[in-house]
Amino acid sequence: MPTTVENQVAELQSMRDAHFAVAQPLMGKGYKYTLDIFALAVLDRSLSLLRGFCDLVAAKNMIAAAPLIRCQLDNGLRFFASTLVADPHDFAGKIAKGIGVRRIKDRNGNRMLDSYLVDKLTLQASWTKSLYDQASGYVHLSEQHIINTTGIPDEEGNTIIKVTGYDGSVWTEQRYSEAIEAFGYSTKLVLELVEGWSQARREPQIAARAHEQ
Repeated sequence: MPTTVENQVAELQSMRDAHFAVAQPLMGKGYKYTLDIFALAVLDRSLSLLRGFCDLVAAKNMIAAAPLIRCQLDNGLRFFASTLVADPHDFAGKIAKGIGVRRIKDRNGNRMLDSYLVDKLTLQASWTKSLYDQASGYVHLSEQHIINTTGIPDEEGNTIIKVTGYDGSVWTEQRYSEAIEAFGYSTKLVLELVEGWSQARREPQIAARAHEQ
């Protein structure tokens, strides 16, 4: 069966169950680590973004959907930051108090700005920086929004300007497919990072250290 936008969206929607599977061990009875709450917030936000992205794609509103790719990648970057600090539970506590990640330093004394986190994560997921740069172009008003309004000029340089609130002709089947794939990559990254913590917390030494804090 050929891959279609509808099939890709359906595949994305099927990832809801994976979120619940990753969240379940973090919601069981017993001691809750501070990082558990942070992880659950990441999963909850990820699910909301997933639902919103799929709804917007179905409504032919990729201009509104595309920034959600950046938001989903933000989920991954911020949970990834918890793996770079000396005390992830203290890190999660600071975030809960409203302290921005960029104000927190990693275990080597580096401020965790977005650019720093992107470079570090790119060492593990090579597509991170490229996707971050592309997705950021939809967060701030840019040439992408102008092109969506004017379309691509024809050979004579003519364009058809439209103001409709719907996707322009530049959003081809291929571009839809690429955007959906990018959101899928970001979502899988979030699930993998949180699953990594879910597995680590089962180790006795992790539990012992967390109780001491």
